[in-house]
Amino acid sequence: MTAAEIARIVGGEVEGSAAVPVIGAEVDSRRLGSGDLFVALAGARCDGHDFVPAALETAAAAMVRGDADLPAPPPERALVRVDDPFAAYHELARHELRQHSWRVAAVTGSVGKTTTKDFLAALLAPHFRIGASGGNRNNTLGLPAEILSQESDIEVFVAEAGMSTPGELAILGEILRPELLLYTRIAPVHTEFFPDLSGIVRAKAELLPWLDEDGALVINADDQNQDDFPSETGARVIRYGTSSSEARLEDVEDRGLLGSRLRLVLPDGEAAVELALPGSHQAENLLAAAAAASAFGVRAEQVAETAPNLQAPEHRGRLIEIGDGISLVDDSYNSSPLAVRRLLELLARAPGRRIAVLGEMYELGGLAEQSHRHAGEQAAAACDLLIAVGGANAGLIADGARDAGLADGLAHLAEDAEHAADLLRSVLRSGDVVLVKASRGVGLDRTVAALAGEETA
Repeated sequence: MTAAEIARIVGGEVEGSAAVPVIGAEVDSRRLGSGDLFVALAGARCDGHDFVPAALETAAAAMVRGDADLPAPPPERALVRVDDPFAAYHELARHELRQHSWRVAAVTGSVGKTTTKDFLAALLAPHFRIGASGGNRNNTLGLPAEILSQESDIEVFVAEAGMSTPGELAILGEILRPELLLYTRIAPVHTEFFPDLSGIVRAKAELLPWLDEDGALVINADDQNQDDFPSETGARVIRYGTSSSEARLEDVEDRGLLGSRLRLVLPDGEAAVELALPGSHQAENLLAAAAAASAFGVRAEQVAETAPNLQAPEHRGRLIEIGDGISLVDDSYNSSPLAVRRLLELLARAPGRRIAVLGEMYELGGLAEQSHRHAGEQAAAACDLLIAVGGANAGLIADGARDAGLADGLAHLAEDAEHAADLLRSVLRSGDVVLVKASRGVGLDRTVAALAGEETA
């Protein structure tokens, strides 16, 4: 659309070239592409308005506050002046969804959201023209940009919806108005911003009023936190996870790092499936995605055709062979107590010497000390060697492991990702299996890159 059309939609005024065409949107000036709309937002640390002149070297237009003191835009560029750029940005995303009438599938939960979203998009892709939110662009800042940057001819948009604080999912729900809503497990994450798990559950439920009553709600029947969700919507309910669910796994053969073989049962039938991704949590992610895909008419045998080619997103459980028979499971993107436990259970079943590289888990608030110490205790039972990475909370991981019986010389503390890489280089030997897991801010993707000979972004 043109700058003039954007201004009409959001109730703004154009300064500069009203006819300039706009093909995408972004709130981060570093991610701008040619022809994008740069949405200038005031953040806690910087104000996007300070970047508008530089942004317009690439972007076609910028959406700014009406009273912002800015130079006139260059030729063939425009400013769209509005009262509130954040609200206008969301209204533009709403308009995009209404204009194209895409079918929307939203994925939320606490663990496995991004992987399950990617699995769902992959299962639907042979049958529909698919668009999907990228990476974990799942909040009130990133998701509207993903909506505004899709190809117009897609049929189904698969969106990850995430939150850190109460109210965020209500905003995203009102924008998305999904036809399908899929919940992965709900667990204690972002507890810094919530008094307890029940607060997280209530926040996750904020999407339910926006679910199309002619659509489908897909819930994990093995997660009691979701038991009350069906009563909050008139949509069809598909349960997955338990032996009595209409979508379930049977005859699961856990092949450790080689993945799993299983029988997938869906409401319309069943099929034998091979999954090349390690971990029972990946089989659960596949089940969740398959249950959701079944609501779009995808059959079990069609899931079986796609499943062997599924890959974990980068830094989310991807298996890397780094030479000399050493295998590294890279799950360095994010972390939570539940996710750490699941990955350590996977590590415990691996052959060879098992090494856990565990970084600090962020945003746990009052649960931080207990959670980090408990992670160390779990590591002691799962690994032969531990490297805890970070500050005081990493020290608690190491302390927990020692208290649980891991010898002092086998529980190491590294101050940062580079130190962790150096430690690993000094101890690795043929046949080792290494798990790397931490919150994003710890930067253990740099540890992985150093060992794998890759560059980090």
